[in-house]
Amino acid sequence: MSGRETQKPQLDTALLRLAELGHQLQLERGCTALFLDSAGELFHNEWRDQCKETDLAVQELNKCQQGDQPGKTNGEAISKKIQLILSEVENLEDHRRQIASFDIGFAKAINHYTYTLLSPILDLKVEIALMIAVGEPAKVTAYSNLLQWKERVGRERAWGVHGFYSGVFRNREFSERMRTLIEEQKAYRRSFLSLASDEHSQFLDSVFEGYVMQCVEELHKMLDQPESADELEALSPITWFRLLTGKVERLKLVENKLVQDFCAKPEKVSVKTSNFSANSAQLDKYMPLIQALPAFSKLDRNELDSLLSHADVREAKKGKLLFLQSEPLSRMYLILSGWVKLYKGTDAGNEAVLQMLSAGDSVMEASVFLDIPSVASAQVVEDAILLSLPAPVVRQVLQENKSFALNMLGNLSLRSQNLIRQIEHSRLRKASERVGWFLLKLGLEEGNENATCIRLPYDKSLIASYLDMTPETFSRTLKKFRDRGFHIENDTVTQPDPKALCAYCDPSLADACKFRDDPDCPGTYL
Repeated sequence: MSGRETQKPQLDTALLRLAELGHQLQLERGCTALFLDSAGELFHNEWRDQCKETDLAVQELNKCQQGDQPGKTNGEAISKKIQLILSEVENLEDHRRQIASFDIGFAKAINHYTYTLLSPILDLKVEIALMIAVGEPAKVTAYSNLLQWKERVGRERAWGVHGFYSGVFRNREFSERMRTLIEEQKAYRRSFLSLASDEHSQFLDSVFEGYVMQCVEELHKMLDQPESADELEALSPITWFRLLTGKVERLKLVENKLVQDFCAKPEKVSVKTSNFSANSAQLDKYMPLIQALPAFSKLDRNELDSLLSHADVREAKKGKLLFLQSEPLSRMYLILSGWVKLYKGTDAGNEAVLQMLSAGDSVMEASVFLDIPSVASAQVVEDAILLSLPAPVVRQVLQENKSFALNMLGNLSLRSQNLIRQIEHSRLRKASERVGWFLLKLGLEEGNENATCIRLPYDKSLIASYLDMTPETFSRTLKKFRDRGFHIENDTVTQPDPKALCAYCDPSLADACKFRDDPDCPGTYL
């Protein structure tokens, strides 16, 4: 027997029981939302009954773990990760006591299920699927997208309960959260369908037929229409819960079918795509940039093709939230075009822009590598095209591919140096020096050596925040540049001559400048 055949029965069992535990925890999270938000008036018995169902799923996973021999079945690494999940679930009783006595806030209670319990379960399920479906990355990526889709529906169920019970549909933050969850569901659905076999696509269509799914679609349309707030607030939170539970249960049927196919079919299931999970035409278009990315620069073409078989190319419109601070990341994003801001928000509603990222940059990759919550939020500020990879896949490749790991280490080191320089500019330089450096950086990034026109790529208020100054200070500083012969109109800054900004050069920019070491170079980068 091969190693894969020896491991497969135990891996299959672990995957099935993890799937059941994850599903029961998602349902417990939804029941908790109703019970906690209503101060126990709703779902008192249902919540307690669901806690018992979750405990039964924990017992089944424990049996699976006790029957394993680390290193021979699931593998020592998988067994350890299952044990970590079981350890966290053991602490669930304390969490439930706080819920039962109403000693915990709604967001904290729900987020504990989402990030402490469910997020590592989702990652481990994908990791096990990769071990079972060896050589079938498209199938595993389809499975990963389905899991993320189902999880976003579960989150929508819990937070929607809060909206229907508390009547906060006019609250901007709540509305934005709901719209983001719905847009993420659409993206994960598209990605799943682009990879799923005809059999799986048809099965999804069949289970999604009927009145329940029509009602959910109508509610989604209403959530996107502010004038529908009164009508939404009149809906019962229990009705919302039942409708969204119907959708989650349908997605669970699709998940079960995928897992059964992993376990039962040694042959490959035909898929509707070519070698890549992402749109091949888009990948071909951006392949020169992808190959030049620091993350991929030392990978040979076979290694890169293998990694990109899990990739997804997404178009993200201005204003799209990629993730929020304190949220574990299910995917790693690399920017192919456009702009993304990293920022931290405050309880007062203010925000500080930490970084502005553009083509060639990766987004919060350290959180993906370390499997920790993001320390910042990310939002698209100019229409972007993103290459994304499932976080569990990235972590597995890091362990297996030395070149990729070294690339990532070098990339993180470079980003660290750039952050230190950015702090230096924002803390130690005058406003005119910061603006001059920023304009020079933009001009060099545009790459036209003979051009004197520089286009401001995003809103001036964002530029000001990025440079750690107020919008008023930024406007006054631009006026000083205008007085020195710069022509400024709308989002375009025209230099009086190609060397007008050379005095603001530093080591981070000098290598890209064609005037470096010319006799009249000011040498400010030294």
